[in-house]
Amino acid sequence: MAQAAARSAVSRAGELTFQLRPGLVAEMLRFYDQLRRQSQQVKRFEELIEEALGSDDLDRAARRMRIQTRFLADAFREYERLVGASCGCDEHVLRNLLIAEHARDPVRHIVVTVADWIAESEGLFVADFDLLTRVPGLGTLDIVATERVLAAGFDERVHEWWPGLDDLGFGIRDSGFVPPRLVVPDLDSRLPNPESRIPNPDLWWTCRDREEELIAIVRQIKADEAAGQSVNLSRTAVVFKRPLPYLYVAAEVFRSARIPFQASDAMPLAAEPTAAALDLVLDAVASNFTRATLVALLRSPHFMFTDGGAEISRESISALDRMLSEARYLGDPERLAAIHDFQLPHSRFRIAGAAFSAASATARRLAPLSAPRPASEQLLRLLEFWRVHLRPIADGEAVTRRERRARAAIGDMLSALAAVHAAHDDPEWTIADLGVAVRRWIEEHTFDPEADGAGVQLLDDQAARYGDFDDVAIVGLVETDWPEKPRRNIFYPPALLRSLGWPSEKDRRSSADARFLDLLASASRRTIVSTFTLDDDALVSRSMQLDEIPRARLKAVLRSPAGGVRVFEEEALSLEPASLDALDDDARMWAGLRMSRSPADAPEFHGTVRHAPARAWAVSAIETYLDCPFRFFAQHVLRLQEEPEDEEVMDPRRQGQFVHGVFETFFSEWQAAGHRSITHANLDRAREMFTAVVDGALGRLSPAEAGLERTRLLGSSAAAGLGEAVFRMEAERRAAVVERLLEHRLDGDFAVMTADGPRTIALKGKADRIDLLDDGTFRLIDYKLGWPPDRSRALQLPIYSLCAEQTLTRAGRRWRLGEAVYLAFKGPKRVVPLFSRPADREKVLAEAQQRLADTVDAIARGEFPPTPDDVYRCETCAYDSVCRKDYVGDV
Repeated sequence: MAQAAARSAVSRAGELTFQLRPGLVAEMLRFYDQLRRQSQQVKRFEELIEEALGSDDLDRAARRMRIQTRFLADAFREYERLVGASCGCDEHVLRNLLIAEHARDPVRHIVVTVADWIAESEGLFVADFDLLTRVPGLGTLDIVATERVLAAGFDERVHEWWPGLDDLGFGIRDSGFVPPRLVVPDLDSRLPNPESRIPNPDLWWTCRDREEELIAIVRQIKADEAAGQSVNLSRTAVVFKRPLPYLYVAAEVFRSARIPFQASDAMPLAAEPTAAALDLVLDAVASNFTRATLVALLRSPHFMFTDGGAEISRESISALDRMLSEARYLGDPERLAAIHDFQLPHSRFRIAGAAFSAASATARRLAPLSAPRPASEQLLRLLEFWRVHLRPIADGEAVTRRERRARAAIGDMLSALAAVHAAHDDPEWTIADLGVAVRRWIEEHTFDPEADGAGVQLLDDQAARYGDFDDVAIVGLVETDWPEKPRRNIFYPPALLRSLGWPSEKDRRSSADARFLDLLASASRRTIVSTFTLDDDALVSRSMQLDEIPRARLKAVLRSPAGGVRVFEEEALSLEPASLDALDDDARMWAGLRMSRSPADAPEFHGTVRHAPARAWAVSAIETYLDCPFRFFAQHVLRLQEEPEDEEVMDPRRQGQFVHGVFETFFSEWQAAGHRSITHANLDRAREMFTAVVDGALGRLSPAEAGLERTRLLGSSAAAGLGEAVFRMEAERRAAVVERLLEHRLDGDFAVMTADGPRTIALKGKADRIDLLDDGTFRLIDYKLGWPPDRSRALQLPIYSLCAEQTLTRAGRRWRLGEAVYLAFKGPKRVVPLFSRPADREKVLAEAQQRLADTVDAIARGEFPPTPDDVYRCETCAYDSVCRKDYVGDV
């Protein structure tokens, strides 16, 4: 209703300096409720703001405020009209009904235990006190408040509302109640009389963060139990201002220390894993069903997708992931059919069929959410998908009850949203609007945990005053939490809000200090106060309310920090000697296995395997070992697949395959046409034929890829292409080509000369191109799309040259290496020779053979440490998730 009212007001408003967003509508409704709770009618609100702004129309800020005020008042009046027309009632209509109508069984006696909203955030408003005095049938009204809260201003305000109110004092100290002792840290300074009140710096404990605060409390409890003191955990309270950080941390800290605890604060529904599953659905639609979002949705453990009645397997989903990556699928469900027809016939993708069918069905079911539709329709379609595909929960599972409650909460939320939009406000929503609305409602909903009903009580300061505790630990006293900061009004500054009845910061602060002092004295035995210095790795300052502690007039007792006692499970394992007695049966068995494992300095933990594979290695793989031994191990021994990436164009590996295929096709056709060498005389003919080959190959690529690859191969007005570099390199050579060997296999056992003498090594490889020349030599060429490798480390070109010399026989003659070059697309030079002078030939080949032998021996010994030749390789490595990178320099 508020959204509909706001849009209606926008249509009638003039110039507005802001856009209407869901979050702004929520703030408008909150501001309206605040006004009405202050007994301010909309008309009176408008009048008060006009009076406060004055009549100076030359002030542009005042003019904007007037426009905003008129818009807000118009929206509020429209909201009231819609509420009245709906035959429903909000809290303000309900107050009027309670006053106007007599109940059949009226409430006779009311006890109010909170102050007004100025004294505390959850207090009553002026309209609430007005209701209490006018509700029919009420005979007795008791207001209970402490002396400190009354003295902070509440007494003056309540007597102003109700003149002649009877005051009945009750002296707690006269009743025999003994104030608690304040437990303070016993640091290096010692006081002569521990029972006396001590100066400020030692009145509280300072910890590193919230977790350390709870750890300190747990240690104190364990120390008391070890000393034989009686500790009633149910009468021990940990009090905080903000529940969530402590509830998250307490679950691990208290569980590890085996101390039961109970909490009544609700957890956010957004923190439940089931809520994250709904995000996967929204992300898939918002991204137009990209590969990553579709695969993530299919893999979600919260959903179940079937094909032909059988659930799709994780293997099928992984195959689909690879298939979509190789097809460079970037989204759009319409592309899926074409990908299916092109890819699935390949045998390695047949396993992806089931996952592909499920993905296609999912995209079809959710695709209507992409188009603008009424909000109720969008919500119902999302709800239908949610209910159809949620994975059934088997009886007896540990998470059954909590998971069922979370699912029910989300389903009820979607259903309720659809119902109210259909009844009161049903605008056109895009997927972006749907996502914002659903996520906002999930974030505002809470989820009540199932309480154990025993153990240390974790509660906020509002609830703590209703408890009866022996020991109270007040934690988290930092400036951002204590005192609680008032919610900022986004529409008006404090000066204008005061004219509407908003309190001053002074009134709030004095009341907050009064409630803090009451909390300090609420325990019957001991009180501990603590602060911390780090919050999410950010420095924070202590609360100024810590300076109010002396006003509580509590006697202090010194206590040394508890330490040296094994409290947590990790301490039982990390401190020497390790003790497993504190662990449960399952954890004790697992810890025993971990303790019996090999020592950390064993070679197995540093990239060494016992049984190295013995087989013929590809020279390119051996060169990978020189880049990084562990990358070689992951890629060629473990045979781990690289994680696919979504790219609109081919990745470097596929680009290399494409370029190699183009040159292989060109030289095959060139040779088949009767041509041999490329000379200045036939250079134009070579260019013409190469262009035809490139254009034919580009037809298989997307338009974006085709443009990039054409420029790469044929060049542009700015730079020559790779084809021109290849042709000019050959045209400048004198020796004529007799025959070309394209993608020539070099497999077998080859003789290698090393410092220890000759040896035989089994190798595999494929030379990009070998040109047999009329002078009895051959030219070996290796295409490189990137930069040429460091010749002092390279293996492929020199080892291929050696292998070719040993195996090449053509026309009854042996051939000798004359030239070996890299043809590189990147770098200052296109043609990079392996050796600059013929005299360097033997030296380069000898060094390469020794490097090859040393590398093969290291592989045979099973040495695969993560020691890349350049630590920056780790930034782009595909195997970083399985690598012990802590052994690589500072990376």
